[in-house]
Amino acid sequence: MTNKIWKEYIDEIHNKDANFEKVRLKMKGGNSMKKKILNIAAVFVAIVVIGATSSQMYAKIKWNVAFEEYKNRPVGEAKGNLDEVRESDYAEVLNMNYVTQDGISVKVDSILLTDDCFDAQLTFKFPEEKQVNSQTFRYGFAVYDENKNIYEIFSGLTFTMQKGDRDNTVPFLYEELGIKYDKKDLYSTQLSDGGGIGPIEVNEEDRTIKSNINIRARDIFPKSKKIYIRVFDLGYDMYDMDSVNLETHTIDTIEHFEITDAKWIFEIDVPDKFYERNTFELKLAEEIPDFEVEKATLTETSLVLRFKSKAYRDLVTAGKDFEGNLGDAMTAMLNITNSEGKIYQDVSGGTSGEDGYKITFDVGKKDLNKKMFLNFTVNGKKYTSELVKKD
Repeated sequence: MTNKIWKEYIDEIHNKDANFEKVRLKMKGGNSMKKKILNIAAVFVAIVVIGATSSQMYAKIKWNVAFEEYKNRPVGEAKGNLDEVRESDYAEVLNMNYVTQDGISVKVDSILLTDDCFDAQLTFKFPEEKQVNSQTFRYGFAVYDENKNIYEIFSGLTFTMQKGDRDNTVPFLYEELGIKYDKKDLYSTQLSDGGGIGPIEVNEEDRTIKSNINIRARDIFPKSKKIYIRVFDLGYDMYDMDSVNLETHTIDTIEHFEITDAKWIFEIDVPDKFYERNTFELKLAEEIPDFEVEKATLTETSLVLRFKSKAYRDLVTAGKDFEGNLGDAMTAMLNITNSEGKIYQDVSGGTSGEDGYKITFDVGKKDLNKKMFLNFTVNGKKYTSELVKKD
């Protein structure tokens, strides 16, 4: 479920590296902390969906010591086979039992894979002696395939680190897998255009938390035959309610609690349905002035629209000087509807290439049955054109 605060936050900090200092959470002394549990889900989601890294490198000797400690952490491995289970294109992980370490059990329930989206659902089960705040529970993850194509490496540790500290999650995993990378741009190796985690369901009686990993492709995910999911850095946060600023999306007083230093590795065989997937390419039935569709692709999970428009660019560049809600104005200018008038939600958006934009809409192949229309309004005039399959 997309909420307004999350969407505005993503739009504001789309560039992870350029805005690192802006979104870093500040930590203050621990003794005076009120340790009130933050009960605002929107703020929690905003915290966990973006990864970042500092620009400084560890000295070589410190790096080696830290890397050895990282490699020596306990590892649990599981292997499962997937099969189709329902029409939504999720596949169940058959014969996948819980893998237990340090008393904590984890399993992968299902995955979904299209050209533009990877989605996995996991269940975490905690023993009585482990203290967990289910509302602020978070973890790191890495998803990659048999050819070491990195879908995404995500670490939430950066948000509770002191300024000047370094989160080595990404480079350490590159080193372990033997992947060459640019030390000045750690994220260029990854295929993700954005990703993160979110809670699905909490069962207090069973002490389980169901969670979702969602990754969107920068371009197209490869046709992988095996997917590896790593889970690590389980923990939760405690906040001072009075320090939450919903306007700037920052929290001044925060403390992170580690649940375990164990990590899990799951190897999953991708079913043929996902490997032999078919993506539709769409076009406008009629051209629209000042709107050039560079590419429009439709999968089971979403419609990805890449386009150029001077009017849209002028609206976006108005930025903070725009009077009113910029997000609402962008939706009013450009949206996707069906024959019944339903307006489809935009999942994410950002720049694409030179003077181009990319917007992902919550639309699937099944929606073609009700027809889809692109609506573009400029200077008070609305243009509408049907999106149809290319020949």
